[in-house]
Amino acid sequence: MELVRFNPFVTAPAVNNRINRLFDDFFADAPRLAAKTAKLWSPEVDIYEKEGKVTIQADLPGIEKKDISIKVEDGILTLKGERKAEEKEEGKNVYRTERFSGSFERAFRLPPKTDVDNIEAEFKNGVLHITIPNATEPAGKEISIH
Repeated sequence: MELVRFNPFVTAPAVNNRINRLFDDFFADAPRLAAKTAKLWSPEVDIYEKEGKVTIQADLPGIEKKDISIKVEDGILTLKGERKAEEKEEGKNVYRTERFSGSFERAFRLPPKTDVDNIEAEFKNGVLHITIPNATEPAGKEISIH
């Protein structure tokens, strides 16, 4: 007769599946919980280049244009803003809160050949579009000899 060590995870796969799901759910929500606890959030962005211009698109729903600032200093574009929290109402039962509020800051290193003087920004439907043109290189110059 052979002795086999009892392992509840092998003999009861349903228990194993439940434990795995518990850990998966916990770790999937961990970044959101950590951000919520620290009261930090950061808008999601897309960055792409087209026709000699770099474009940054940032999702900023629920934020007003006056609460956003964009600055360029030492080759770094900094995007700052704040989403104000909704005021709590008396008698309102809140069952779940997933939307973040508070200040945010994102910084992006600009390419070396950037025309900083002609950066444009447009805020429409909760999406901020920042267009950063590349600097045009001089075509060349003939130098006369005196």
